[in-house]
Amino acid sequence: MNKETNNREEESTGYAFTASERRRVFWLVLVLIPLSWASIKIVLPALPELGNVFHSTAGVKSSVSLYLIFFACSQPVWGGIVQKTSCRQTLFYSLFVTMIGTLIAMSSFNLPSYLLGRILEGVGMGAASPIGRTLFTDVFGRKELAHRMGVISGCAAIMPAVAPITGGYLMTYIDWRAIFGFFLLLCAAYFYFAFRWLPETRINSGDEGVVTTRKLIGTYFSILRNTHYWGYILPYAVMTGGLLGYYSAMPFWYHSQLGIAEDTFAYFAIPTVGVYLIGLIVAGLLIKKIDLEAILFLGMLLAFCTAVVTTILAILKVSGVASIVVVLSLYGFSAGLVSPNANAGVLAKFKKVAAPTAALIAVVLFGTAALTSIVTMNVHIRDTLWPVAGYLGTLSLIGLVAAYFWVWLPYRGKKG
Repeated sequence: MNKETNNREEESTGYAFTASERRRVFWLVLVLIPLSWASIKIVLPALPELGNVFHSTAGVKSSVSLYLIFFACSQPVWGGIVQKTSCRQTLFYSLFVTMIGTLIAMSSFNLPSYLLGRILEGVGMGAASPIGRTLFTDVFGRKELAHRMGVISGCAAIMPAVAPITGGYLMTYIDWRAIFGFFLLLCAAYFYFAFRWLPETRINSGDEGVVTTRKLIGTYFSILRNTHYWGYILPYAVMTGGLLGYYSAMPFWYHSQLGIAEDTFAYFAIPTVGVYLIGLIVAGLLIKKIDLEAILFLGMLLAFCTAVVTTILAILKVSGVASIVVVLSLYGFSAGLVSPNANAGVLAKFKKVAAPTAALIAVVLFGTAALTSIVTMNVHIRDTLWPVAGYLGTLSLIGLVAAYFWVWLPYRGKKG
């Protein structure tokens, strides 16, 4: 009886939303999260050319890491604003900052102004995760949350392929400034529709009364001290952050090192994205039959097996574009299994403080992505798979250990 009551309480959400508002929230989040991912990746085809324009390849490489760092570090700030105000109000603040940054980057004639523009873009787009995850956590129950997060992850997953391909064509047929002009139009259009359709939302806080900065800081530390949080977030960060590091390195691996054209190399992301989507579909089917903890641990096991296979290929001296695409696609499948279930697991646990939790998820994810991007953009893969094997092995081992000790063992203990 108690178990049934708990399940009903866990699954009953969204009472503050009408059916129409729920639909509008879903579609707006469905666009917002991929838009934030597009902002990261659409500029990648222009990076080698920007190195020539600004006379600093290293400086342009740093723009990727700076974007991701400020994207990550802005998350707790936006999460606090969401918790203290509303998702709607916070969204408009963030879109304004994003559009200012895009204008600065588009009109820049030197590296410092370009970096400033990209930093502001990162700060503004950093609100997407706390807003989107908070809205979803308010509206959907635990299992439906996993399903909906799978849909969002799938849409976001195509951005590493679609965004660079789009940017590549804009770069080839117009110039690099057209990339930022196009993204600015997307942000303006989204601002218009969000202004019309996004309802005011009420955040369910774990604390009664006014949400103060001191309470928010205490909430952040409380979440960070919880091993449940790390058990889900580390697998998610090493899988998705690992893929982001690979996507950031694509122009330097495929164009600079292997000589593939700027408007062509982005197509090599399609197999990885496609297999990632297959992983999401499989995760959606499995969640109907088994618990998300089991799916998460399975995904990490498969990721570690991929690292082992990559090591064997490196020993056999296999290298080249095809081998890189194959092993990263296998890694992408595992990421598809892990991503929605890791998100649902941690958000369901900290439902009453969803905005701060969502912010910390993104801090760890994009902080990891910034670190992996620094590594991948500076390795040489022309004649060997050893750097790729070391990269995947390190990431998958971290995620596997975290999932085993902080998710799998507690889960098996409860199952008894």
